[in-house]
Amino acid sequence: MIGVSNSRFFNRQDLDAIFLNQNIEWHKKASKKHTFSFAADFVYDKNNSTTFWESNDAILDGLIPVIDEAVIKLNQLKETKSTNFNLYFKYYWVLNKNNHIYTTIGNSYLNQFFYTNDSQELLDGTINNFNSSGFGNDLNFSLNDLFLGLNYKFKTGIFTFNQGAFFHAYNWDLDNESKITKNKFVILPNFTAKIDFNTSKRLQFNYDLKTSFSDVSKFANQFYLQSYNSVFKGNEELENELYHVLSLGYRKFSTYRGVMLYANARYTKKIDGVLNMVNYVNANQFVSVVMLKNPSENWQIMGNISKKIKKIKFGLGLSYNGSNYLQQIDGFFQNSRNNQTGLNVTAKTLYKNFPTVEIGYKHDIGNYTSGNMKAEFITNKPFINIDYDFLNGFIFSLDYNMYRYKNKSFNQNSTYDLANMSLYYRHENSAWSFKIESNNVFDVQFRRQNSFSAYIISDSKTYIMPQTLMFTLGYNL
Repeated sequence: MIGVSNSRFFNRQDLDAIFLNQNIEWHKKASKKHTFSFAADFVYDKNNSTTFWESNDAILDGLIPVIDEAVIKLNQLKETKSTNFNLYFKYYWVLNKNNHIYTTIGNSYLNQFFYTNDSQELLDGTINNFNSSGFGNDLNFSLNDLFLGLNYKFKTGIFTFNQGAFFHAYNWDLDNESKITKNKFVILPNFTAKIDFNTSKRLQFNYDLKTSFSDVSKFANQFYLQSYNSVFKGNEELENELYHVLSLGYRKFSTYRGVMLYANARYTKKIDGVLNMVNYVNANQFVSVVMLKNPSENWQIMGNISKKIKKIKFGLGLSYNGSNYLQQIDGFFQNSRNNQTGLNVTAKTLYKNFPTVEIGYKHDIGNYTSGNMKAEFITNKPFINIDYDFLNGFIFSLDYNMYRYKNKSFNQNSTYDLANMSLYYRHENSAWSFKIESNNVFDVQFRRQNSFSAYIISDSKTYIMPQTLMFTLGYNL
């Protein structure tokens, strides 16, 4: 739905794919102090896809060179091929029980091919090819990464430290309409600190400076269709992304007291990052990419605690995911924020001769802010799961979820119940088994959910298969 008008599209996609993976490893412990390891792996991944779009409405009006007809038919051929070969050699030197040195040397080679051809199939059978209007990609991207790493690990008392760095020499070639060759040297430090209070309690901090290169499709500097309402153009001047990653984790467990506690916090900040730039033509999008300084940062916090009291296990889980990032829309930059918070409370029985019953409650809140636009979604989900093994061979199972969904931005509410149940029987001395199961017991038509991306707030419906009743007869040979 766009405004007050409906747009209908027919879409068909055929995919032909080949994937091969081969690896080899060799390990040698020369003595108590010296250990050597060698590994090599090869990956080949090829995907050829043909996509067809058809509509009685205008498709990507103003963004693609279509000839106006009563029915618009678009075809796309997209081919991608990736070859990746990696070699690693590691040397472990144990100076003494508290001091270790790790050395790594290796090379990684990546070669990627990307081809697109977009066209319109006219009603008289002729083809309107878009290549003369800036469409059509045929490029090859190769990246070689020669790296050397050195880490020193030492332990003193309850403290363990591991610090080091990897030196990378990157060389990449981009063969498109013109050939581009670039070289770059990157040093990536890393640091780990652990405090082992005892065998059941640990606090650990990690820091890494990481880097990555974009997929070959983002280097393609000719247009190609991404979807029925999106056209994409890459940027051959892209380089590697660079980002800080910090994490702090704590775990504690006590078998005697029946307590398990886990908590983790993670922070990621991009120093150099690839950003999508979007220009809208009505509801259609023209998307391109650019490198920016400090384009985004992300926080993740999660924790779980469980406690066993007699024959019941109680659990509490909390989660938070927040991001702050730049957006470029129609030529203007703006800051956007995405926050998602979750709560999960459970109680589960652990009796030997009693049904295993788990009851719980989940509460999720999603907030999105971009400029003057705000959106908030709330989901409440009480649930119950039952598993009961009885009468020497019968197993009864039930899972029930009560959804209470609210889109506060548009004052939309949705309530529905989802349940599945089954009864299974097999005698321990018999090869025969019998099962009766019912899915979607309450015959719910659809489930509502929301999601966030860099440029779209989605409030969607997922249609569910109608209620089914099935009887299964099995025989084990």
